[in-house]
Amino acid sequence: MTLTQAHTALLERVSQFTGIDQSRILYPQSKQPFTVPTSGLWCSVDILASQSLISGIADTPQTRRTSIIQITCYARPNTGLLDINKLVDDWLNHLEYYQVDQLECLNSEVVQDENTDFIMRYIRVPCRLN
Repeated sequence: MTLTQAHTALLERVSQFTGIDQSRILYPQSKQPFTVPTSGLWCSVDILASQSLISGIADTPQTRRTSIIQITCYARPNTGLLDINKLVDDWLNHLEYYQVDQLECLNSEVVQDENTDFIMRYIRVPCRLN
């Protein structure tokens, strides 16, 4: 499986997510217009490149590629944390351990942050190819 095929498969999986309306998901690598909602939750999706590893040597080396899909969930301050935490749980249930062809998503990491505009949860799901 190539990185392009993995990227396409991951975006297809994200497009099947029903925990938030798809119009509230920003796909930064897309050229579709997006306006940040003034209320409620919204998300951003990034697929980050990572490293390659040699997983076997025969006539030629066999390469295993890794990648990370990152979903950032946003909520306005002082709107409660239950909704954003539920959204994170829904994303984890949707992405962790997902497998298709030679793509496998692994266990996730969730990191939180905030600024004056948003409370954020970064969901990082490492993926293996081949």
